[in-house]
Amino acid sequence: MQLEKLGIPTVGIVSSGFISSYEARHRAMGLDVLPRIVVGPALTEVPPERVREEVLARAEDLFRALTEQPKVSARPGPVRQQQVLRYQGRDVLDALRNLNNDFLDRGWGDGFPLVPPTLEEVEGMLTGTSRRRDEVISIMEPGSGMGTVEKIAINCVMAGCLPEHLPVVIAAVEAMAEPKFDLTLIAQSTGPQTPLLVINGPIRKELGINSGRCALGPGAPSRVNTVIGRAVRLVMMNVGHAYPGVADMDTIGSPNKYSMCMGENEEENPWGPLHVEQGFRPDESTVTVFPCGSHVDVADLVSCTPEAVLTTFAYTANAPLTPSWTWLRADGLDQEPLIVLCPDHARIIAEAGWTKNDIRRFMFHNSRVPLRVLKNPTRPAAVAPGWQWLLNQPDDTMVPVVRDPKDYHIVVVGGASGKSAYVWDWSAPVTKAIGR
Repeated sequence: MQLEKLGIPTVGIVSSGFISSYEARHRAMGLDVLPRIVVGPALTEVPPERVREEVLARAEDLFRALTEQPKVSARPGPVRQQQVLRYQGRDVLDALRNLNNDFLDRGWGDGFPLVPPTLEEVEGMLTGTSRRRDEVISIMEPGSGMGTVEKIAINCVMAGCLPEHLPVVIAAVEAMAEPKFDLTLIAQSTGPQTPLLVINGPIRKELGINSGRCALGPGAPSRVNTVIGRAVRLVMMNVGHAYPGVADMDTIGSPNKYSMCMGENEEENPWGPLHVEQGFRPDESTVTVFPCGSHVDVADLVSCTPEAVLTTFAYTANAPLTPSWTWLRADGLDQEPLIVLCPDHARIIAEAGWTKNDIRRFMFHNSRVPLRVLKNPTRPAAVAPGWQWLLNQPDDTMVPVVRDPKDYHIVVVGGASGKSAYVWDWSAPVTKAIGR
């Protein structure tokens, strides 16, 4: 798309199941149309020679599109006039139902009932911040949407937030805009990637954010967590245009994508909290946004030594190899998994004198797997040139699942009982201060 804008003829080679994503993306880049050829269903889980046959069979179409299509010019998108929508019904509940159905038809909802974003409600939400309503917090991918404070506030209203929640959502949007977070990948992947928010500092108590039992919901204890996480998802959809089946191409989907937000249980944390490790003061409030691929329960109610507890984690860390090995790929990103320790597990480890760095080193060395396991889901051609030598080593060579021990992040969350969690990331987390 950038080449096309520079006047270099360009044609997209698109699988039939991804046409809508292709069109949404080039429209977001300011192109009314971008020539394409379609090569059938997604070319995954098929031999390389099949891919080659499919593409070569369309070679003439490709050359024709490059030479005969009229030159595509970038044009500014239409300016949308502000519109006030009105809904009627037999009573207020029926009108609310009509609003929700219409919002879903337009793609603006997440499937749960929305709070109507009336002018009065939006004005009330904006009282939660001192920032100008027209201030641009970020240009949100994948649709290059202009994320103003007002647009974020509208989605906060729809999610059920209170005005005091707005600064948290603004800080989360700022974090996702950082290049190392790679929002484009998270928002439009064929996998279930989603932002996971971890809140630190005094604001946890001020807002009533749950960092103990059931911190990821559901119910009244996590009501604030739920609406903040939901607001972030609605912003991704309605500002970033990550609409399901259009730009968001998730193969199966995940309930995690509705809302993932929790506080760190700093009172039960025997080490320093996450935001202090990131360079913030203990009395500062922050949100860290992790690019969560998936997470799994790590249950160990028997072990009473650090080695035993973390061995359970190590087995979990090397189970799903596909996300863990992308640091070896030529097109891959460094993985920075999140270890979510419940207070009981944290206490066992800390009372033995172990630090967070001890945890990281143990996990790095004990989650390694034989090279033969890595070779199963990895094509040799996909491995980065600097790591090709590894493929010539004996099959029993032990290989770590992350590039460096420091890539592990550690937080303490939850209530009593030996149930922790392990989260696979797809890029790098970002921490931002929560202001007013």
